[in-house]
Parts: sequence; C-alpha cells; structure tokens
Amino acid sequence: MASTSASRSTGVTGRIQTAASTLYSDNQSLIAEFRKALNMMKEIGVDLERDNQSQMVKELENAAVEFLATYEDCTHFSSAIHSVGDRCQPVGELTNFKKLFEDEIAKLKASSLQFHKTIL
Repeated sequence: MASTSASRSTGVTGRIQTAASTLYSDNQSLIAEFRKALNMMKEIGVDLERDNQSQMVKELENAAVEFLATYEDCTHFSSAIHSVGDRCQPVGELTNFKKLFEDEIAKLKASSLQFHKTIL
C-alpha cells in the first residue's frame, strides 16, 4: 500500500508540475504580445508628440501606465504559477492553492517594488 500511495503522490505532483509548466509557457506568448503592444504605444506616442498632439500624448501615457500595471500583474501571476508548480509537494491534506498563489504573488510584487525603488 505504501508504494501505491507514494506513486499516486508522485503522479499528482507530476501532473501539477506539467499543468503549471504548460500554463507558464502559454502565458509567455501573452507576455510577448504585451511587450509588442507597449512598443507600439511608444511609437504612437512619438508620432503624436511630433504632431504636437499633447492631449492625446497625455491620454496615451495614462493608458500605457494602466497597461503596464496589467502587464506586471500578468508576469507576476505567470511566475507564481511556475514557482508554485515547481515547489508543490502534495501530502495527505488538501493544498490551498489560492493561498499559495496569493503568497507567491505578494512576494513577487514586493521584490518588484524593491527593484523599482533601486532603479529610481
């Protein structure tokens, strides 16, 4: 019985790691699209400045700030999925994945905030 239980646990761990790896990989294409969109916004902003469209530049800047926050949220969530999947070792009790994700995202946001403070 012990070997069956151990192999079942290993199977669950493998499935969780595979699912996390797949989600992380899928999110990387979304993150790449975010980067492309941010570059386009930058190019549009340069064009608007050249055309003296200051009001439109301000609106684009505000949209870019919101978009960048969403981009960071997406990257944090993706990294949290990857990290939780790698570290997950289910035991006899139920795992609170919501708490694991929330804790990991909070840790990633804190380190990101610290990074932003060091570069400013």
